Amino acid sequence: MEKSVTPRSKKVSNNIPDDVSLSILSKLSLKSLKRFECVCKQWSILFENPYFMNTYRNHIIHTNHSHYDYYDDDDDESLILQHAILIDPVVTPGPTHWSTLYFVSGERFENRFKLNFSLPFQVLGPDVNIVGSTSINGTLCLSNLLDDERNVVLWNPITDEFTVIPPSHVESSPYRTFIAIVHGFGYDHLNDDYKVIRYVEFNSLSFSEIYCRDLSENDPSLDVYEEPVWEIYSLKNHSWKKLDVDMSMVLRPKTGKDLIRFYMDGMCHWWDKIEKDNDGSYFVSFDVSNEVCVTTHMPLEIGDTFDLRSVKRHLVMLNKSIGLISYSEETNTLHVSVLGEIGVKESWTKLFIIGSLPYVDYPVEAGRNGDIFFVKKDGELACFNLDTRTVKELGVEGIMSQMVIYKKKSLLSIRGINK
Repeated sequence: MEKSVTPRSKKVSNNIPDDVSLSILSKLSLKSLKRFECVCKQWSILFENPYFMNTYRNHIIHTNHSHYDYYDDDDDESLILQHAILIDPVVTPGPTHWSTLYFVSGERFENRFKLNFSLPFQVLGPDVNIVGSTSINGTLCLSNLLDDERNVVLWNPITDEFTVIPPSHVESSPYRTFIAIVHGFGYDHLNDDYKVIRYVEFNSLSFSEIYCRDLSENDPSLDVYEEPVWEIYSLKNHSWKKLDVDMSMVLRPKTGKDLIRFYMDGMCHWWDKIEKDNDGSYFVSFDVSNEVCVTTHMPLEIGDTFDLRSVKRHLVMLNKSIGLISYSEETNTLHVSVLGEIGVKESWTKLFIIGSLPYVDYPVEAGRNGDIFFVKKDGELACFNLDTRTVKELGVEGIMSQMVIYKKKSLLSIRGINK
């Protein structure tokens, strides 16, 4: 009788070649890499490994996030450029400047198409401001900074669909004036809804305002102090409601350049650049679906010994990550850091140091494939590519005030928006 023969199993190696493991790790998110630092000594010093860092930087720059809402394919992304032309009020009475919007595309941004924003102009006037740095399903949220963002509209520049966000009940008091600052426009994926979040402060009426409103100076209602409120507007419900969130997380921009707010991955983010007591500055992330906030402290240092007071910083989206662009006027160097995990200050990691760039005034935005946009000292808009290390000038005259990522193929209408 033949004996059954069981073949001996081959010994399987538990070791993965270093080059293979590093290649795998380079494709992970920064959050996962930070968590894997405790696996072994080699992984704990990944960010000191030049080979790994070059591989990881290339991954950050070139990864096509095709499953995300605003990166569908190579032809899907355009930029909307807003810039203003100064107007001499002596020659032409009225506004001191006039905003213009353009679609910008092409390898060297050579294609430029002027947008007709006559509908938003009728409500907001010439100083139109885009809330955030991306469109959502082809729709932009617009406001007017000169009018304290009292009026807000939603507008699709391709289909020309347009709606005016109605006032809330807090605006109806005859005894107070108010200032509203829009902090974000986002999409609630759980409820298929679009929302606008804002902060409202109230001021006492001046004597002339009391007179114009035909009120008595002795009216007791004039002495009643009204607390500021957070509000959120639901397009689905066509209504505002009060939010119960931390009142200290307010965006207080000194200029339009300081107005940093954007929507990404279900959250609205904003940062006012103001140092908070002795705790440094932080930015706020608001979950549009769950309506809760998380704060993340900004790094106090960006790796060098130069004075942060001479550093101009801008919070951006960098290929679906939150990035911080810092420009040192002392060293003429541009630093790019990426956040690994919202709410964890220690997860900031510096990936790029570029210099010397003596012609930079301040950074303004990040685009696809490592494009960093900045304004030069002569006022011209330019783009530095992190991959090729080359500079492209966009030839924009006037005051560049905003740059927004726009998804051309997202032409889905938002429910409730009518022409």
